[in-house]
Amino acid sequence: MVRDYFDALLAFMKADDYQKTHAPLRETQAPLVTLARDHGAGGEEIAARLAELLGVRAFDKEIVDAVIAEAKSDPQLMRQFDETVPEHTGMFLYATLMGLDDPMSEYQRLLTRVVNGIAFQGGVILGRGAHLLLRGQRRFRVRIVGSEELCARRLAGDDKEAVRTKLKEVQAVNADRTRFFKETFKVSNNDPLQYDVVVNTDRFPDLNEVAAFLAQAYKAHAH
Repeated sequence: MVRDYFDALLAFMKADDYQKTHAPLRETQAPLVTLARDHGAGGEEIAARLAELLGVRAFDKEIVDAVIAEAKSDPQLMRQFDETVPEHTGMFLYATLMGLDDPMSEYQRLLTRVVNGIAFQGGVILGRGAHLLLRGQRRFRVRIVGSEELCARRLAGDDKEAVRTKLKEVQAVNADRTRFFKETFKVSNNDPLQYDVVVNTDRFPDLNEVAAFLAQAYKAHAH
């Protein structure tokens, strides 16, 4: 089933040029949620559970896999662009030497096509600035946040000695995502006006309850 959906997504992308010159696609009636998140705030778990409650699929790494499947650039380069922005000068020089197009531009173009392909059939899209890439689509925009300390503790689990290491990880990943938004979309990912609901999970020990709340909020959301 997962492979069938992935193949359908790629087929949608391949038909993109055809669709631009023919009748516009019917807007999806299936639930469409974008979920941005701080590292360690529980966004991945919430997205998976929310997708179950809404009867759609959650998309995370599958987005990058679809981009790579269509990319002409080195797959490793494409993976480096996942919610981060490597040193663009070095990437551009490498692409030039290899006779390739600018890989950053290619990633952004394919990412937009992949996200819109998912939106056509509905789903919960995790990160990647999907709420900004879907400006013409009806979507429910969610952001999951948390304090750095509690996010680090959540990632460390029962290993108390790992909290300090995880805190550095949280800070590094969040900094990468902030830079990704700033350089790719020219906006701050912490602007609450970009989202319909922002949830701080610091005081929510049961993330399933957060997903249930968001499912109810989705139903109340004016589409």
